[in-house]
Amino acid sequence: MSTAHVLGIVSWDPVLTGYLAVIIGVLVLCGSVYLLLATNLGVRLGFLVAWTGLWGWMLLMAIVWWVFGIGWIGSQPGWNVTQVATDPAVVPVEEVQQLSGRGVDGLPSDWTEVDEADARSAADSHVVCADADPRRLLAVNSCLFTAATDYFTHRVVVTGGERYRPLGIPDNVITQYFFPSRGRPNYAVVQIQPYAPVAEIDPNLLDDEGALVLPVAEIDDDAPVYSVVMVRDHGSVRLRPALLTIFSALLFGLGCYHLHRRDQAIWAVREAAGQ
Repeated sequence: MSTAHVLGIVSWDPVLTGYLAVIIGVLVLCGSVYLLLATNLGVRLGFLVAWTGLWGWMLLMAIVWWVFGIGWIGSQPGWNVTQVATDPAVVPVEEVQQLSGRGVDGLPSDWTEVDEADARSAADSHVVCADADPRRLLAVNSCLFTAATDYFTHRVVVTGGERYRPLGIPDNVITQYFFPSRGRPNYAVVQIQPYAPVAEIDPNLLDDEGALVLPVAEIDDDAPVYSVVMVRDHGSVRLRPALLTIFSALLFGLGCYHLHRRDQAIWAVREAAGQ
């Protein structure tokens, strides 16, 4: 295979191009630093200094990622659908069972009606599936509709999620950094109901201004009210930066330890020569 063919493959495949760009960048950056250290300190000592400096830089970067929640982060917080039921009494969550028998009228004191766009979006993505969606063959108690316009969202209610600190530790500026608080499970229920079948558009039906009269969607009172039960996942945004910080600190400490042991050996030889 000629060089032109190889370059053509590399330039065509964006994934391969990305991998090669990262590999070449690391080799050029780390290799050039190691080359300078090796010519001045020697091959073994230059590698040890370059290795320790690399993980020291990684440690500082990981600390910044960990503090500000940026960089190579984990999963974002969001709502996870646990069940879709027509009767909240069958849901194995005591808080959700309080909604049983109340329909969309009454609301227990522990629940609060909110305008939560994230919960609505999570519920829509769970109950709405296209005809070709493979979840129609695998999912249970989901994929109830083909479009978000097929049903009416009555309300979004939430409960739980209160933050507290164990052992009666107060919540202030100091404790919030050194003693992380705990959170009770946070549940949300999105109650939806299908629309009645809409009549086809009659091209001959016009209003007083001559505009085409479109059929109005009405709620099907005979259809059940579906309760989409969700639990809040707080995510793990800082988990990866924390693990990277610990890993980098171990390797940086190992490099510093070997450099210190080497200095101790040199000091011992100098003291012996001086005697």
